[in-house]
Amino acid sequence: MTIHQSNEAQGIAPVPYPAFAGHVVTHRFAFAVPADIVEGDTVELAILPANCRVVDMIFDSDDLDTGTPAIVWDIGIMSGEVGSTDTGRTTDDEFFDGSTLSQAGGVARPTIVTAFRTTATGQARSIGAKLVTDAATAAAGTIGLTVSYVAA
Repeated sequence: MTIHQSNEAQGIAPVPYPAFAGHVVTHRFAFAVPADIVEGDTVELAILPANCRVVDMIFDSDDLDTGTPAIVWDIGIMSGEVGSTDTGRTTDDEFFDGSTLSQAGGVARPTIVTAFRTTATGQARSIGAKLVTDAATAAAGTIGLTVSYVAA
């Protein structure tokens, strides 16, 4: 398993923080997915700042599977420290569970209730996209996650 990282996860690009409690910030995180990504790999895609909770998100993807589509993602909060490449980190699926969006490309919002019930914590957290099923015929492309969050 490899952990791939967006610019924000690497600390190259800044992550905006709400100016005050109740102020919603929306930021799009993106990652250029290589064609050689494999099942079990995780993209540390987005960062949820400390003391913030998710209020909405949009997952967008290019067509990353040009054959008989098989690619599947889980998207959720990752364990461990933001920016860590420790391969022992895990990714939950509270935002998207078994998403097939990358099979043809498109845009999706969460349809599971856990996506809207995250709570704020005192530390920043990573949101990861874990590849749970390989593409039948992999193609490089981009995935994005537009996250709206609010300071508690």
